[in-house]
Amino acid sequence: MSAKPPKKPRKIPDEYEVLTIKLTMELKKEVGKEIAALLLVGSVANNNYMKGDSDCDFYLVIKKDRDKQVEILQKIGVIKAKFENDPQYSSLLDLMVFFEEDLNEENINASSIVNWVHIWTGQNGILKIGEENPFSKVKITPGKLKKGATQMCLDNVFVMRDSFINTPAGKDGELTFYASDAVIGCAQAYLVHLGEKKFNRYNIPELFAEKSTVKVDSKIIKDARDYRLGVKIDDVHDFLEKCYDFGWTLLEVMLKGK
Repeated sequence: MSAKPPKKPRKIPDEYEVLTIKLTMELKKEVGKEIAALLLVGSVANNNYMKGDSDCDFYLVIKKDRDKQVEILQKIGVIKAKFENDPQYSSLLDLMVFFEEDLNEENINASSIVNWVHIWTGQNGILKIGEENPFSKVKITPGKLKKGATQMCLDNVFVMRDSFINTPAGKDGELTFYASDAVIGCAQAYLVHLGEKKFNRYNIPELFAEKSTVKVDSKIIKDARDYRLGVKIDDVHDFLEKCYDFGWTLLEVMLKGK
C-alpha cells in the first residue's frame, strides 16, 4: 500500500477573521433584510494590517427606507455594543454605517458624514453581505478625491481640537491617543491628496517624508506611529503641540489646493 500524502497544516484563523465571521452572522440574523451591503475595508481587507494594533474596519450600507432607520440603527447599536463589550474584540471593531440613499454625488457633496475618501475606500473593500458593492455606482475623479481628503484632514484636526477641550485634566494617555491617531489620519489624508493610494498606517512616516513638499517636521508622524505600537512619549505637552501644529499646517496647504 502506498503511503497517504501528508495532510496540509490547517490554517488557524486570527482574531480579525473570527470577528468578521461572527459580525457577518450576527448582522444577517438581526437585520439581514435591511442590509444593502457589508464590506470589509482598510488594512485588514488589503492584508497589510499590523496584528495587535490595526482596527478591523467595516462599512455597513442600509437599504433605502427612511421610516425604519431609527429601528434599524438601534438594532445595529445593540450588535455593535455586544462586540465592544467582549474583551476579545473591544479594541478591534470599527463599524461605519451608511444609508444607500446617501451614496450619490449630490448627497456626498452636501454631506459632512460621507465624503469621497469613504467612497474610494468602499470601492476597494471586500463584499461580505450583498450582491453588489453600492460604492462602485459612484464615479470618482482626482478632484473629488482631493476634496474628500481635505475633509478627512479637517475632521481629524477637529477630533484633536475637541479632545483638548473635553478630555479631563490628568488624562494624558487619552490626549496622546487622540492626537497620535489624528496626526496619522492627517498624514493619510495628505497622501491621498497627492494621489498616493498604496500605503498603510505603518509606512506612512517614510512615505510622507519621501513625497511631501510641506515644510513640517515629519518626525511627529513616526512618533505617533511608534506610540501606537507601545513606545512611551516623554514630553506629552510638546508632543500635543507638535501634533496640533502638524494637522493645521497640512489642512491649510490642502485648502489652498497645493
